[in-house]
Amino acid sequence: MSRHVLHGAKNEAIRVLAGSDWLMRDHMREAKRERLTYGLRHIAFNPAQAMTNAQLFEFAKRLCQELKADSSHMTLIIHQKDGTTHGHLILPEWQGDHVLSSRFSWMRLEKVARLEELRLGHALVPGRHDKGIAKALHEEGHHHEAERVESLIPASDNLKPRAAYTTQARRMAERQGVDLAIQKTLVATLWSHSDGLKSFRSALAEHSLTMREGDRKDTRPGAHIIEDENGTLIGSFTRLTKVRIADFRKLLAEENTPRQQPVIIRRPKRSKLQQDLYRKRVADVDRPVRSPKAVPNTGPIIRTVEKARLRCLLSNALQNRQVILDQQAPAMKQPLPDKEVILAQWRKDLHPYENRLRNAYDRYCAAKDASEQAEKSVWQRLSGKHRRLKKQFDQSALDFLEVLRFAIQGLLFVVGLRSRPPDPIRPVLSDRNRPGLERFKTHYDAEFAALANPKKREEWLSRQFEKQSRTRQRQIYEWNEKHRPAKEQARRDMSLFRSLLDSKPFSAERAELMKLASQMSLEDSLLQALQNLSQPEASSTLADNPLTSDVAFLGESGMSTS
Repeated sequence: MSRHVLHGAKNEAIRVLAGSDWLMRDHMREAKRERLTYGLRHIAFNPAQAMTNAQLFEFAKRLCQELKADSSHMTLIIHQKDGTTHGHLILPEWQGDHVLSSRFSWMRLEKVARLEELRLGHALVPGRHDKGIAKALHEEGHHHEAERVESLIPASDNLKPRAAYTTQARRMAERQGVDLAIQKTLVATLWSHSDGLKSFRSALAEHSLTMREGDRKDTRPGAHIIEDENGTLIGSFTRLTKVRIADFRKLLAEENTPRQQPVIIRRPKRSKLQQDLYRKRVADVDRPVRSPKAVPNTGPIIRTVEKARLRCLLSNALQNRQVILDQQAPAMKQPLPDKEVILAQWRKDLHPYENRLRNAYDRYCAAKDASEQAEKSVWQRLSGKHRRLKKQFDQSALDFLEVLRFAIQGLLFVVGLRSRPPDPIRPVLSDRNRPGLERFKTHYDAEFAALANPKKREEWLSRQFEKQSRTRQRQIYEWNEKHRPAKEQARRDMSLFRSLLDSKPFSAERAELMKLASQMSLEDSLLQALQNLSQPEASSTLADNPLTSDVAFLGESGMSTS
């Protein structure tokens, strides 16, 4: 967050009106101390018309009042980009004695924005929650402002403004070198020029885009998304093209429904007399015979040894450049794991060990209670019984930590955070194993908490799969950027090599191509062959020409042989 708002390279100017980097870091430390999931709340606003610093500061204070936040702890930063300004408001989630209000926050922020537009005389921006905003303004007594907002409400819910992608998705795409705004315009243009899904898919393929069914098949059946060749999400088809989901499902049904075969009308069965009459009529018809075109006898193509060797070297160089173009990132060869399949297999394999972990934990708790009671009893201390219970407690703790180690290592191996499967559970444990198990439990305490709570476990596993997906996309992007110059050079070389192979001998075009190729950094054998042929030849124009009769071949020495 600090790097984005305070050191953005794309901004022409950055003005800090309130707060600092140190203040944001202090808020994060407070959130960790209070064990909160989030530490900061980021609110970005981009006015359509210019606003002064004082107006922006007052607007930020009104946002703080709406969310019941202390404005003295806010961080307000103004960015100037492409001649326009926009603001970033960062508020701490922990407000000293309570958490920052988040109930209907998006609708409430839009309400404050509409009031600010009316106060400054700016044009009102329609939103998806104008109906709820107008109702809230009536309840607060702002009847005139509510009527102005009600005029923005469309007649139908289908006409409400809808974002094609979220701000988070746009930032993720920018880090991968993809401009979602340009891609959105491209997809909308391709759909407007297509007469159906089939032609639309073909048009997407020409621009290295694909359309497939979304991952949330159970909650949104029939929803499709559009991705680029690197797997970067561009957006939903219905959001990008403004097509209703019901109409899109009809298009899918028509695409998947096989076309009916045309009805074959068979002729009525003829009698034997009619068949004989038909054969007689056909036999009397004179049919013209078309003779095939004669293929001109071009004869053999005679080339010198040097030119034949050059063509062979050019063909091999073309194959080598094609190999460079066909290379892909190693991460693309490894498909993304199916989250649901892996989790189902993990639950099936580790179910007995979960029961074993629960039983080991119960024995550990029982032994701990018995040992503590023995320590409190004077009679058991005098009789030495507390030492035996202490040993049982230590052994129960070791057994519990061993089963815990196996379960956590199995979980890490399933989600891809561990390269090898977990070691089997050791039946015999001693005090020598205790330090290692204690360090393991301390290091993977968060994973154990996620494993013990089914709700947290699902969230933790989802984050791990998303992290793997982002890592894979970043590796593919970095690999493509690293090998882009080599592939572009290979394309230029292939274009030159094909032009050399297709050019006519002894032409000005071939001479220019040979001169250009001899100046490039090519293989030593190919460069030597090009330099040899670039020298003036003593042979006549018979080389590389087709001959149909007796031919004369002129060698390098100039002597003719027939």
